[in-house]
Amino acid sequence: MGFMKAIFLGILSLLPLLGVAHDLTVPLDDDPDREALRAHILSDWHQYQAQRLAKSATASAPTFSRSPHHTLQVASSSHVLALAAQAIAAEAMIPETAKAFLPFKKLDLREEGGFLYIGSDGLPEHGMMVGITAWQQQVPLPQSYWGDNTWRLPLHPRPAAQPALVKDRFLRGAIALAANGIPIFNPQNNRGEISQEIGELDQWGGHCGRADDYHYHVVPLHLQARVGKGLPVAYALDGYPIYGLTEPDGSSVSGLDECHGHESITLGYHYHASLKYPYVIGGFHGEVTEAEGQVDPQPRAHPVRPALQALRGAKITGFEKQGPQGYQLRYEVNGDPRSITYQINADGTYPFRFNNGREGMVEETYSALTTGSGGREPKRDADRKRMPEEGRRRSEPKNDEPPRKDSQPSATSPRAILNRIESQADANGDGLISAAEYAAHVRRAASQKGLSVDSALQAARQVFADQDTNQNGQLESAEWQSEPSPTLETESKEKRRPTRSQVANESPSPATRSSDGRFLLSSPAVADAAELPAEHTGDGAGISPALTWENPPEHTQSYALIMDHQDRDGNMKWYWTVYNIPASARSLPKDNREIGSTGTGFKGAVGYEPPHSKGAGAHTYVITLYALDSPLVISGTPGRVELLNAMQGKILASSSLHVVHTSLGAGGETSRRDRPSQPPTSDRGDKPSPRGGFSGLIKPTLTDTMKLNVYADNWFMLYINGRLTAVDSIPFTPHNVVSVDVLPEYPMTIAVLAKDNADPKTGLEYGSSIGDGGFILKFGDGTVTNATWKAKSFFHGPLKRDANHPQVIQEPLPDHWWQVDFDDSAWKSAQEYSLEAVDPKQPYYDHDFEGAKFIWTEDLALDNTVIFRTRVEKPGWQPRWNTRPDLDVTEAPMR
Repeated sequence: MGFMKAIFLGILSLLPLLGVAHDLTVPLDDDPDREALRAHILSDWHQYQAQRLAKSATASAPTFSRSPHHTLQVASSSHVLALAAQAIAAEAMIPETAKAFLPFKKLDLREEGGFLYIGSDGLPEHGMMVGITAWQQQVPLPQSYWGDNTWRLPLHPRPAAQPALVKDRFLRGAIALAANGIPIFNPQNNRGEISQEIGELDQWGGHCGRADDYHYHVVPLHLQARVGKGLPVAYALDGYPIYGLTEPDGSSVSGLDECHGHESITLGYHYHASLKYPYVIGGFHGEVTEAEGQVDPQPRAHPVRPALQALRGAKITGFEKQGPQGYQLRYEVNGDPRSITYQINADGTYPFRFNNGREGMVEETYSALTTGSGGREPKRDADRKRMPEEGRRRSEPKNDEPPRKDSQPSATSPRAILNRIESQADANGDGLISAAEYAAHVRRAASQKGLSVDSALQAARQVFADQDTNQNGQLESAEWQSEPSPTLETESKEKRRPTRSQVANESPSPATRSSDGRFLLSSPAVADAAELPAEHTGDGAGISPALTWENPPEHTQSYALIMDHQDRDGNMKWYWTVYNIPASARSLPKDNREIGSTGTGFKGAVGYEPPHSKGAGAHTYVITLYALDSPLVISGTPGRVELLNAMQGKILASSSLHVVHTSLGAGGETSRRDRPSQPPTSDRGDKPSPRGGFSGLIKPTLTDTMKLNVYADNWFMLYINGRLTAVDSIPFTPHNVVSVDVLPEYPMTIAVLAKDNADPKTGLEYGSSIGDGGFILKFGDGTVTNATWKAKSFFHGPLKRDANHPQVIQEPLPDHWWQVDFDDSAWKSAQEYSLEAVDPKQPYYDHDFEGAKFIWTEDLALDNTVIFRTRVEKPGWQPRWNTRPDLDVTEAPMR
């Protein structure tokens, strides 16, 4: 009451001033905007109070100081008094969480449904980028963190049952939001390195991500100059505030927990920033939802340029704004001064000028409507032309892009709707939607609408399969834009999805694969868009394919070659680089080691690195041959980036060959390959073959195997028909999937020993915590874990969940539990658990577990050692091969 009385008396003291000021009088019949007027008066009231407190008691009466854009006129002092009282009453209703954000006028703040929503353009008011010495060539661009794509903070955070520590976790997306609306990421980058300690951050603690999105990796303590030490400088996404290095009253900080926070009477639970690791927070004290390796939900950044590689030897020396929407970034590469100048146009285009120092000037215009042909890197020779000395021009449209438009599409147009769908599902902003991203998007949408997640995912799998016309396991822009035919609903799945040969028949014509319509690259080993033979992949000899080309430009002086591929995380990887191929050459032989100079692959080794893709489905690799107007002078052994930089301004024409590789390795594909037809063997007899052995023997090959994917929290060993088949190679971490090829043998008895990370004496993990288990697998024949499996626990504890005085019950594992004839008939069935209950880590989402269920015994938390068993029958099954192993592994060690 005393506080409100003081406010009222303060308003009364203003009446003489308000009544005589000429710029505050208008006719009584005027009706100014009441909300704007309230905001204006409240703003002036705050300014007046600040001035009054700052002046001495003997100073003359203060005057108002208004921003020009806030100058309004009011009718009378009594009207002002009423509105001022309403405004101050409204201020009392401002959520406590919002107060730290109020000093930053660009932010859009709204309260709804127990959350504070914070909208921004993603650009801070302070400087950026200066001081970075480990740079990925990204620059700050505005982001659309508005509308449905805003940041949100719970206004009433709740402590979690178990803190979620951020070390080696939550490596994607933000974990906190600074008071200026800029996201704060994990102190570790997405490779697990601490950004602050390897030169990745600028003087303000931030840098740009792969979508040109500016964000911090430390708490920006410099914002305390705006918000004051009495308010938080940031909020973690669980809703708890982050204060500076001291308490608001200036006292030192003590008693911080593992999350780098503590409780106080005045502030409740809150975190504190630090000048060393963890820099932000150590973990989430409050409840958060983790999905796809990040806190969910959170807004998405939308790239307009491809993600680039690190530029060795670069140091950023300056960053300035040029005009209303222009910027220039200055940097050095080994002492050579360079710069990037760019403009943000209202029509959605982004003209860039790259001053590459001694290497010349290059220009490019990106478009928010095209995003570089579905997120891939643009065609290199058509993208960046050397600029004429007499003037610079905007780049012409790329050969693989539609003409750019002068205006944005209507918000209700089909293209705009598709753009919104893509932006919501494309979590990493690479222009491609993986199956994991699509599933995560469907899960979020179903949860928000109160629908069954399982039903939504089941329907979504069919939609994804229909749209994924090239069967590569991800959706590209062209596939999103295509509408399924109405007749597809009545067609079979086989008719809906084209075969690989059908896709190859629809591949680009030779003219579209060549920048000038004449220069054409081909291979005697593989047609364009066809499967690369095994001898040229990691599944075979791993040697480079033979290439031929025709119709080079007239003044060609040398050739260069790059084979690259963009993985599902948006990283550009390269497998083959060759340069200074003689102008007289028209081909490269298989396993070429003589013609031209060979550079490195993305792993750093010199020579051809054969494709060995991870992940289900086919993966496309692009071999591009460049005709150059002169040989290249390159110091050292170049990789892809160095070769591209050296070729700038020298490219006369280019031609690309697309090859496909479907991995047989550890990438999660579980469907068995189509077996090659086998010649009849009945008439071969038992004569020895020229290579030894007997011609009637048929040995199993890799195409006879099937994939097995296993995820355990925390460890497992698996037997098939009494033989040890797979063991978790990383003891007691739930961060890996074991994916192996196995040879089927039916009937198939599967026995698994699974263990949670628990101390055998206490049942606790990491000293004092109660952990939980979970096990899931899928075979390529469709065998999955579910409640039909038998399960029994042999280690239970701590009893009654008493972590202070832990006791356990253990019984020895039965003899020969892994054998086929072991009797498990008295065991209970396994219990199925939901995805949310087990909370698997990111690798689970990167592999195929469709149809499988997480299983354990009755107590997911206290049962620590479990044996699972099942038997798979396939009546009538006969192996294609007629050999048997000579190696006896039936008594493989059990531990």
